[in-house]
Amino acid sequence: MSAVVAGDVRQVRAPADGELLGEVAALAVQAVPEVVFTARRALPDWAAAAPHARADLLLAAADELAGMVEELAVRHARESGKIAPQALHEVRGAVALLRRNAELGRMAAGELAPTGSLPGGERDITLVERVPLGVVVAVIPFNFPVELTMEKAAAALAVGNVVVVKLPPQNPLTTAAVLDVLARHLPSGVVQQVYADVPASAALCSAPGVDAVSLTGSVAAGQAVAAAAAPLLRPLHFELGGNGAAIVRADADLEHVVSESLRGRLLMNGQACAATKRLIVHRSVAAELTERLVAALAPVIPTDPLAEGALLGPLIDAASAARVETQVQWAVDAGARRVLGRAPDGAFFAPTVLADVPHQAAVLHDDEIFGPVFPVAVVDDDEQALALANDTRLRLTAAVFSADLPTALAMAGRLDFGEWWSTAPTTTGRRSCRSAASTWPEPAARAWAGRSRS
Repeated sequence: MSAVVAGDVRQVRAPADGELLGEVAALAVQAVPEVVFTARRALPDWAAAAPHARADLLLAAADELAGMVEELAVRHARESGKIAPQALHEVRGAVALLRRNAELGRMAAGELAPTGSLPGGERDITLVERVPLGVVVAVIPFNFPVELTMEKAAAALAVGNVVVVKLPPQNPLTTAAVLDVLARHLPSGVVQQVYADVPASAALCSAPGVDAVSLTGSVAAGQAVAAAAAPLLRPLHFELGGNGAAIVRADADLEHVVSESLRGRLLMNGQACAATKRLIVHRSVAAELTERLVAALAPVIPTDPLAEGALLGPLIDAASAARVETQVQWAVDAGARRVLGRAPDGAFFAPTVLADVPHQAAVLHDDEIFGPVFPVAVVDDDEQALALANDTRLRLTAAVFSADLPTALAMAGRLDFGEWWSTAPTTTGRRSCRSAASTWPEPAARAWAGRSRS
């Protein structure tokens, strides 16, 4: 943790059994200027360093982290509730992101602007230089904290920015350990980490001397940061909520739909922003798809994330599980049928299938469920499916399942989402297409941009 004035000490407990895993000191609001001062003091030398020198230091940190992957994955699974294979995959991916960003930062360069395209500019030479933004605050969520730390921090560091990482509130310990390793390899102040409550986070994101903020989190968190930073007109990069839709046409391969739905929706125990959270299914196959979902999910029992063969762990805390149960009950009150699932047990929430969800139900629009819930809505044609899919402000990702790839691609093009997938069988297997928008030039970030409030 940053050596700054601390506020309250917070306990971190395992969501599976409540075991005390550690404690963290929260950043006091009055300590925010010191954090920013430390970052700005480190900025000139780091920004002026040769790209190869920055890359070498980042790669050295990656080498050390690579030898700690298994240990970090176990800690991450215990602290986050993420099942062990997923935790291991995330930590390995984070190390790979650090390496890739370091290499891309080594080769980052400017460009020669095409001034000859303008009348009178034929003999001009205009060089465009890429320079660091400065002090970047990275706000990290609980669901993929290690990976997202590297997506944000490693990209910014590689091209000469300095970074302050705001740790996830529920599970900061593993991410803090990763950042401890990174900090050991970098000059003092180049990367800092803080654990902060809402007032301290707002103070940090709106502090003079901060040049940009990158946040992954809820819509409410994004709105709060945008409001706090608005007077300063600084660049903001948000990836917020998503109520993703999968359109299932009458000709879709239902086995594939079930397989892909489970793979995405059970990721991080149903707490992934980009997961499909609404299944919009043609009437002719809706009953069969619902039956297949129930059959596939019935054996999936939430358990200790480190248990052998675990497929589903707990939600991040009991309060989150209670909130998901409330959302399910709202859908049932609106007319949906709960054909699989039961009330939560602490943080453990069993897979739940909601059949015949009425189109006016909030879960089909802006009520994003962060848990392993599969709402199935029935439609009669493609137009109805597209209208329902687009009728949300949380338009992060969407998908179309169909045996007719040209039709699926045409439909996908009408989905007003940041990213979409379209999958269809071919004579040699399944063919998938993907499209995404990009609004943030980070070295190794995926093309990524949600629509509306995503």
